[in-house]
Amino acid sequence: MKEIQTIQQFKDQSTAKLVGLGLITYGVYLAYYIKKQTPRINKIIGEEERISEGFVDSIMAMSYISLGLFFAYLIVDEGHPVEIVSDITDRVWALMLLIWGFKARNRLHSAYEITTEDTEWFHGFWTFGFSPVYFNYKINCICGDKVEQDWVFPSVP
Repeated sequence: MKEIQTIQQFKDQSTAKLVGLGLITYGVYLAYYIKKQTPRINKIIGEEERISEGFVDSIMAMSYISLGLFFAYLIVDEGHPVEIVSDITDRVWALMLLIWGFKARNRLHSAYEITTEDTEWFHGFWTFGFSPVYFNYKINCICGDKVEQDWVFPSVP
């Protein structure tokens, strides 16, 4: 594994804050978190491995569309097509978060030469379940923030 001190640049905030703001904003804050972390990731990897800014902008756009449809869903009658569109939009947005989570994970594994034997390894199961939240949590753990160690993901490898 390469020297990992530069991973400090990804440390942004507590996982509790990220979860709380994500819930309050119906996920829009998670999109901002992704928008903030992606250039940091792109800076440490090769040109061909970069996470597309267009993809990140699409995540931002989908988060706002999802929020708008959520409010529309609250005011329409049951069975209205807005319900279906809102559901589809939410699923697409969640899939985009998942894709970003695995892209970010794989880029850091590659850049820092992290293997499954290393404690810094980003576990696929947790990435699948909690993409940007787990990314933040794992960065905090790697940086030595023991307060969060057992908060959400107890004994994560």
